[in-house]
Amino acid sequence: MKTSRILAALVCAAVALSACTPITENAMTGSSNPSDPATVKAQVEELKQALKDLHAFKTETQKVIGTQKWADTDNPVNSACSTSDRQDGVNYSILSQTSDPVDLEASVNVVRTFWESKGFTTRTETNPRDPGLIRLYADENGGHLLSYYANIKGSSLEMDTVCIAGNQHEIYEELDRQEASDSPSPITK
Repeated sequence: MKTSRILAALVCAAVALSACTPITENAMTGSSNPSDPATVKAQVEELKQALKDLHAFKTETQKVIGTQKWADTDNPVNSACSTSDRQDGVNYSILSQTSDPVDLEASVNVVRTFWESKGFTTRTETNPRDPGLIRLYADENGGHLLSYYANIKGSSLEMDTVCIAGNQHEIYEELDRQEASDSPSPITK
């Protein structure tokens, strides 16, 4: 009888202590497991939103440069990246080009001013052996990498979205799954 009481007391103590144990949760999904399907879906939605935001920022940058006709590459490119706190993640990169002429110095200056007004740190590179080319680079703490190349034959913008922390393989798998479900089913006769 005494042993039963001691055992019951230990079980009650264990239950009481387990209620005090902190559980780590992801505020967005409620799960601490980075492979949890809900977590991965939330990361994919973050990545999609980052791409929309980047397209809007690219369009703003193009308007600052002038009235050139820009052509985007067919699809954004996914790549691995690291967040500011050194977590592995995924981002998109987009490329846009124009063969319309630009005033090299003036276009670089307006882009630099615009990007710096948005919180980016910029640097310019030139090469005395290639006087018809100016490269402007920008980055943001833990975020975008941007570049603007202006030369006598036109100019280009290459931009990366912010890095979304997560497992690259699982995020790509979910992206593929969503894209496949968004595609219309082939009609068979």
